[in-house]
Parts: sequence; structure tokens; C-alpha cells
Amino acid sequence: MSDRGRLTGRARLDPGARERILAAAAPAPARSDTPPAGAGPSGMAELRAIILDLQDAGAAADTPADTTPPARDDPAPPPDIEANWARLATIPVDPGRMDDNLVITAARHDPAAGAFDVLRTRMVQAMADRGWRRVGITSPTKGCGKSFTALNLAVTLSRYAGHRAVVLDLDLRAPALARTLGMAAPGPVGDMLRGTVAPLDHLRRFAANALNIGANVALGLNDRVEPYAAELFQTRQMAQVLARIEAELAPDLMLFDLPPALAQDDVIALAPLYDCILMVVGGGATTPREVRESLRRIGEDKPVLGMILNRGEGADGDAYRYAYY
Repeated sequence: MSDRGRLTGRARLDPGARERILAAAAPAPARSDTPPAGAGPSGMAELRAIILDLQDAGAAADTPADTTPPARDDPAPPPDIEANWARLATIPVDPGRMDDNLVITAARHDPAAGAFDVLRTRMVQAMADRGWRRVGITSPTKGCGKSFTALNLAVTLSRYAGHRAVVLDLDLRAPALARTLGMAAPGPVGDMLRGTVAPLDHLRRFAANALNIGANVALGLNDRVEPYAAELFQTRQMAQVLARIEAELAPDLMLFDLPPALAQDDVIALAPLYDCILMVVGGGATTPREVRESLRRIGEDKPVLGMILNRGEGADGDAYRYAYY
């Protein structure tokens, strides 16, 4: 018996048993859901070509041998989840402000609101199939509509009965969600991310309203610029706070409104803490080179769940087009 066997009281494995255990535990080869960037036509045509290439590659790589969703090994939610949600402060819903700030999924006057409903459903299904829970929403540069996308997804997700979501404004250098909703002083989200303010004391949900916006989405809003966002994202406290939110609110999804990928290193710094990204591309503003560089910076190990071409007018008149895979 080896020294370790004497210390533990366990017999040493025979070579054959050891080989069988190692063979059974060997990990499967890692796969990347992010396809290599390829050359294509210029301008809007090339943007659409990039989106279609990503969609085709994702579809080809996403044919599982076993279609059974992976088992979730997280512990059962604690019994006070409902009480925790009820404890959250509320945000008043102003229909006029929602319309003025293009929260088109609120009143649903805009026909494009239906596109967000479809995006919501496909996103929920795709993430559940893969066992993912956290998605980062970004864009190559500012002005592409990533915060517009995040907030409209938040509203349409709130109408899913029995489905909970958390949406955090993590564009810490240029916070926008609080201003869009008319919240003058929601408090700095950075204090929550550092662990000095409890998540249940900072997060808010929509108040009762006539627009059928649900109360099952918790919003982490921000009213203070954080010049050292990347450094904050890499702290141990940041990871612990996200885990605490999941433990206390048991969200099915967490959406992070991130800075533009080409602005600073914030999106790269937070990459270990989200499962995949949703890329918002500004039609007529974003170049194919910017899309490819954004994907390169984020890295091939971070899957692209989908790509939205915002304000990309198509032949059918739909101003909010997307590819999803």
C-alpha cells in the first residue's frame, strides 16, 4: 500500500481499474460555436453575409447526438424566492416615456415589437437547450442599439408567466437604462457589484401597470459612471454578487447590457462571467471589419448566440432584422 493509501485507509487501484476510470472521465473535445470570419461583399451586403455565415455555421455545429437537454445540477431554490421578489422596490411605468424612448415592446404600437417577441422566444429556447443562463448584449461601436435591444427584451420577457429574468446595466462608463425609464436616482450599480449594497436592496421591478408589463424581471439600474469598469468586472466580489443574485432570485436568464466591444476592454474582462453574447449591429453604420474585429476580441471560446441587424431595412420593410442560431 502506498503512503497515500496508509494515510487514507484506501487500497491503491490496480492499473486496469485506473485506466478504465481515466477513460470514462476523459473530457470530450471542446467545440467552438464561433465560426471563422470570412471575406465577402462590401457594406450592408457583407454584413448580411457575415450574419448568414454565422447562422449556417451555428446550425451545422449544433446538431446534437442526444437532444435531451443537459441536467441542471444547481441546488433547489430556497423557499423564500417569492418573498425575495416581493421585497424588491418598484419602478413606475410611464407609457408616454416608453413611447418617446422607443421601448416598442411596451405598448406594442410599432409592428417591429413582434420581432422582439420572436427573439425572446428563440433566445429562451436556445439557452435552455444549451444549459446557459447569462447572456451579454454588446455591439461593435456605440449607437448600434444594444441598450434599446436589452430594454425591449426585458419588457417582452416580463410577459412570460413563470419565467424570471434579471437585466443589469453593465455599461458602467455610459449607463443608459435608468434614463430611458425615467429613474432619476436608482443608485450606483457599482456598489452592488462590490458587495457593499445587497442585491435585494438595489434591484427593482416594474410596478403594476396598464401595459401588462410583468413584475418578474429585476432591473439593476445605474446613475454613476465607473471609470474602472474592467477592473471591477474581474474582482472576486463581482462573481460572488452574480452568484448571490442567482441564489436569492433564481432567475432563468440574466441579461447584461455591456459596453461596445471595440470601446475598451470591459467586454473581454467580464467574459468569464457570461455564457454567450448577443451582438447588435447598426445597419448603415457598422462596417463588416468592425463586426469581425469585435468577434476576434471577444474570442472564439465565447459563443455568439445571435446577431441582430438593427435598423437594417429589408425588402419586407422590417426595420429590426436578426439572425439567430
